[in-house]
Amino acid sequence: MGQISIVLIGGLLFLLSYESPEKSLEFSDAAVILWTLVLTTTPAMLAYIVTTYVSRKSPPYDSENLNRLYHLRRFMIAFECLSLAAYVCNLYVLNLPEFIDKHFVLLPIKTGQQVLAILPLLIGIVLIRLTFYQVNQHQHVRYREIISLQFKFLLLPLIPMFVYFITRDVIYLLPNSAKLFLVEYPYILIGVLLFPGLAFAYLFTPLLMQFLWKTVPFTDEQLKQRLAGLTKRSGVKFRDIVVWQTGSLSIANAAVAGALPWNRRIFLTDALLRYFTDEQIETIVAHELGHIRYRHIPTYLLFSFIYLLSYLPFYQFVEEPLASLFGEAPIFSSLSALAFFAVYFVLLFRYLSRRCEHQADLYAVELTGNPEAFKNALLRLAMRNSFPKSIRRFFELFNTHPSVARRIDFVNQFEKKRKTVQRYKTYLLEVKILIALLPIFCILAFMLL
Repeated sequence: MGQISIVLIGGLLFLLSYESPEKSLEFSDAAVILWTLVLTTTPAMLAYIVTTYVSRKSPPYDSENLNRLYHLRRFMIAFECLSLAAYVCNLYVLNLPEFIDKHFVLLPIKTGQQVLAILPLLIGIVLIRLTFYQVNQHQHVRYREIISLQFKFLLLPLIPMFVYFITRDVIYLLPNSAKLFLVEYPYILIGVLLFPGLAFAYLFTPLLMQFLWKTVPFTDEQLKQRLAGLTKRSGVKFRDIVVWQTGSLSIANAAVAGALPWNRRIFLTDALLRYFTDEQIETIVAHELGHIRYRHIPTYLLFSFIYLLSYLPFYQFVEEPLASLFGEAPIFSSLSALAFFAVYFVLLFRYLSRRCEHQADLYAVELTGNPEAFKNALLRLAMRNSFPKSIRRFFELFNTHPSVARRIDFVNQFEKKRKTVQRYKTYLLEVKILIALLPIFCILAFMLL
């Protein structure tokens, strides 16, 4: 349910490429702390002013003004970008990393200092998202739960990265002979660095989700038997079904996490069980099973792996020539890496994700034989989670899921046996292209190393 915050990733890239400027302004420790607080909270205060003004002008909440609420939420990314700009000032004007190195020298590894250095941006983004919950004033939510949820959503994609950083720090502490061996065989070094983070992201996600969010055993025996029959028909094995307690946030959703049967769990939120019929829940779970049957998790893993391989030629053939033209400032390197990351994971990955969602929709309808229940479930999900049924095509390009209206139209076309929809029964062309590209990028990366 949570999506990677490109703004947070951008801040991390700026932090990793940070180099102390040759000429910089001198600030006292008190000034650094004060201006860090100002730069962290100012975008959130501006967001609060805007959302307060707009929400007062908006009509009372009902099903007709969901589009207006959705449009207001889109302003959130603008304020998050403003928060990123303020964070860059923190790095290159206030020299925040040097301040942390100076006062937290007792931290045993560099990763600990990096965690502290990214906190201002993380806090700023959470504060901005907190202000935008005013668009949901129809819900009596507790702000403590909102803050906790946003921190967890933002930390979830960052944890594998911090696993990578810790692995890198451990390698730094190895004896010189071991370091020389890894340098002599760079592919082993890359594997040692990347495997822990990727394994954590794709193998241990269920355990991480249960650690971060409060879950309880699923006790509805009748529905459990119904879902067990559904999974048996699909051939998907899993370890357990658990209920995610969303409290006053009342989030309606379901997820299947875990790449392997021994660690795979089905997550159902308490709001889903409370407000949806058994038939609708069955179709929603069938959709999640579709992701497993079509091997979407390994596909996403392959997509991530190709990104790591493709960055090598991007760096050599694009970033380095541009750096020679515009100068080798660290900030340019960060902007270049962020642009490549955004194109790859925002435009390309989310395009693939929307195709996979359509494929899982088709599987849900086929497995349950109940397209009307699935379409009703989609409409109710939109209503319960306060997002509109339809959005403009341009804005859909930046979403991981197609709009509800487009998904319902897809199901309608499937019922009419349209050829453009029937081909979703097989592997997507995009997945076949990924599989074909893997050896090409491996050979290219080997030649460049």
